[in-house]
Amino acid sequence: MFLTEKPNYPSFFDSFNKEKKKKKEFDLISQSFDESILRRLNTLCNSHSSVTINFSWLSSALAFLSFTHNQAITLLSNPKLTDSLNFYLDDSVKLLDICNSIASEIERLRHRRLLLKFALHLFNNNSNNNSEDAEKLRRARASLTDWDNNLKGSRYDSSKNLEHLVIDLAFMLKEVPRGKISSDERIVRRTIHSVGLVTVFVAGVVVAALRGSTELGVAVRAPSEFLWADSFNLVNSAISAELTRPGKKRHLLEELDDVEARLREVIGVMDDAGGEKGESLNGAVKELERVTETLGEGLERLSNGVNEVFNTVMSSRKEMLERMRVGQQKQQTKQC
Repeated sequence: MFLTEKPNYPSFFDSFNKEKKKKKEFDLISQSFDESILRRLNTLCNSHSSVTINFSWLSSALAFLSFTHNQAITLLSNPKLTDSLNFYLDDSVKLLDICNSIASEIERLRHRRLLLKFALHLFNNNSNNNSEDAEKLRRARASLTDWDNNLKGSRYDSSKNLEHLVIDLAFMLKEVPRGKISSDERIVRRTIHSVGLVTVFVAGVVVAALRGSTELGVAVRAPSEFLWADSFNLVNSAISAELTRPGKKRHLLEELDDVEARLREVIGVMDDAGGEKGESLNGAVKELERVTETLGEGLERLSNGVNEVFNTVMSSRKEMLERMRVGQQKQQTKQC
C-alpha cells in the first residue's frame, strides 16, 4: 500500500470555497449597507410623512449623504473593476464641484446677514442726540432694504449654475455601465447606483432650498430592488409636496422666512412711528435679532455639513485610487 502525499498547491475545491466565502461576505456587507441607508432615511421624515425644510433638516440630509459615501467605500474595494470604479471617480468630481458651489452660496448668505447685523448695531447704539439717532434709524432702514434687494440680485445666476451641476450628475447616473457582469461587478455597480441616487436627491433638495424653487431640479426614484426604495421615494414625495404646498411662504427655508417676517415687522413699526424709536420698535428689533442669530447658526451647521461631505468624498477617492494603484502593481508583477 502506497502513501499519497498531500499536494502543496490549492485544489479546485479550495479555490471554489474561497470564492464562495468571499461572495457571502460581500453579500453580507451589501445587505448591511442597504439596511444602514434605510435606517438613516427613516430619520429624514416624520411620522406624518411630511418634511419641514430648514437648515437643521438640510444638515441632517448632508450627514446622510456623507455617511452613504463613507459606507460605500468598503463595497467599492475591488481594484480589478476599473470601468465601474472610474465611473464613481468621475461622478464624485461632480459632487465636489457642487460642494464648492454650495459653499459659495452659503458665503453669499453670510454676507447678506451682515446687512442685518449692521442694522441691528445701529438700532442698539443709542445716543442722546436726536438728530444722530434719527440718522441711525434711516441708515438701519436702508440696510434692511438692501437685504431684500441683495436677495434679488445675484441669487439667480449662482443658483442656476448649481442646478445645472445637479442635472449633469443625474445624467451620469443614467449611464451606469450595464451588460453581462460578474457577481462582484454587480455589487459594485449596484452600490454606485445607490450612492448616485442619494447624491442627486440630497444635492437637489439643497439646491432647491437655496434657490427658493418650487420643484426639484431633477426627479429621481429608487427602483424596487433596493431594500430602502419605499422610504427613499416617500421622503422624495414629502419634499415635492413641501415645495408645492399651497399657501407656502415666500422662502422655502424656514429661517429665511422668519427673518423676512421680522424684517417686515420692523419696517412696518418704523413707518407707523414716523421714524421715531419707541417700545414697539424695541420689541420688533429684539425679535429680528433673535431670528438673525438663528440664521447664523443654521448657516454654520450647513457649512459644516458641506465640508463633511467634501472631506468624505476626497478621502474615499484617495483610498480608491490607492487601491487601484496597488492592484495595478500586483497585476504587473504577476505578468513579469
